[in-house]
This record gives sequence, structure tokens and C-alpha cells, in this order.
Amino acid sequence: MELSGADLIICDIEMPGLNGYETVSIIREFLGERWLPIIFITKHNRVKDFLAGFDVGADDYLVKPVNEKILKVKMRVMERFINMQKQLNEARNTPEQATKFDKLTHVYSSAHFFDLALLHWSILIRQSLPASLLLIDIDFFKPYRDHYGEKASIECLKKVAGALTNSARRPSDFVGRITEDDFIILLPETSKDGAVKVAERILEFVEALNIEHKLSRVLGVVSVSIGIATANNLRKYSLEKTVEEAGKALEMANANPDTNTVHLSQGNNYKIKVLTSMQTSSV
Repeated sequence: MELSGADLIICDIEMPGLNGYETVSIIREFLGERWLPIIFITKHNRVKDFLAGFDVGADDYLVKPVNEKILKVKMRVMERFINMQKQLNEARNTPEQATKFDKLTHVYSSAHFFDLALLHWSILIRQSLPASLLLIDIDFFKPYRDHYGEKASIECLKKVAGALTNSARRPSDFVGRITEDDFIILLPETSKDGAVKVAERILEFVEALNIEHKLSRVLGVVSVSIGIATANNLRKYSLEKTVEEAGKALEMANANPDTNTVHLSQGNNYKIKVLTSMQTSSV
């Protein structure tokens, strides 16, 4: 598959042979850490079709017959995302920007992450938009490091960071490393349900790394626990408070290392190892 010269992919869902969902799944796997915007085209206008497309890696949708004005607007939006991605890649390669990125994992450093998060928070307040925040902890990382050694631990951290970056796919999403084995993700304009979908994708991607962990009480391979907090009213809930609530959710996840449950404010339970904060999901 040759995609080196592509900046944008427009894919029809209804195609002979592989359908659009299968094709985009293959493209995302082939691209690895590289991000390209993908727009689906479909004759269907059903929510379940949109959700299925986003789950496999689409960034936007067009419904047939395609309106020319809408197409041009979506192309301009994707062009802005592409330019943002290029600027980010260039920034990572300049010496003056080096301190903004974690040297080991190449995600944002803790300090720069919170600088960016505060900036995004102020923008979201003005636009009256929600935000979700994920705290991610590698399960039983100290036993892993003690058993497998420093070199294997470094490779583990790099691969997990890559899985997180691939899971938070939009250019507006960003990942930071806040301690040795703890990471943080800000998802602007994302509801609680959207955040849970990203968390599910993280679990899937990290498990798919298939990194042996004989001392883990969870899967036998490296896995993560995730705490989620969603703020719908950012004027009332500060970034600091949202981080605190995500931390409480993560503590709840870590308190149940042998179970795979998610607790939502509605009291529903799902068989995945994610817990979301009750406090911020309803603000």
C-alpha cells in the first residue's frame, strides 16, 4: 500500500470486495503512528453508520449526494488539521522545542501538556464546549521493570505511548507523560460517551501490543487502567478539578486490579477495565 504522498483520504463505504470499514481499518494499521485524515462517503444517514465509521478510524462523514459547498468546507477544515500536524512534527525536530516533549516517549512533557491544556480550556470555555480527560496507568509496572529490566521497560513505555497517541486520533487531542508510568490525555469537545470509546480503543491497542508480563494479575500481558473525567460546564469545573476527578476514577480502577468494570454516573457496568468519574460527568 503506497500512501507516502497522500495528505487526505476520501473513502466510499459501499465498494466491491472490501467495504469502506475494512479498508480504513487496514489503512490505519498500515499508517501506524502517522496520522492522515479520512473522510467516509455513504448514502446512509444513520447514527449507527457514523459511529461504526468513527470506530474504525474515520475523521468525518459526507452523505450522498455530496453537496459541493459542504465538501469544500470539510476540505478546508481537514487542510487546517493537516497543517497543524505538519507544524507539530516540525516542532518536535527543532532543538528549541525539545523540552516540550518527553525525551523517552516523544509525547508532551508534563509541564508543556498543562500549558497547552490551560490554553485549550480557556478556548472551550468561550465556546461553551465540553472536554474529557483521561489518566492512564500501566498496570503493575514496577514488578515489570524489576523482572524484565531497564531496557525492556523503556521499550514498553515507548510502545504504550505510541498506542495512546494512535488512540487519540484527532489533531486537537493530545497526550502527555506525567510520571514514569502515568500518562494523561485531553480530549477537547468530547462527551463522556466519546471519552469511553477512546478508552476502549486504548485498552484494545495496548493489549494488542502483546508485551509479555508474567507478573501481571490482569491479562498476562502489559495492560493499563484508565480514569475518566468529563466536564460539560468548564466555567464551573477547572482543569485542576477535572484532573483531580480523573485521578479519583483511576484510584478506583487500581483498587480493583483483578476486575474489568466501568462505573458510569447512571450506574451501568461494562466489562472493560475503565472507571469514569461520577462527579464531573454530570456537570
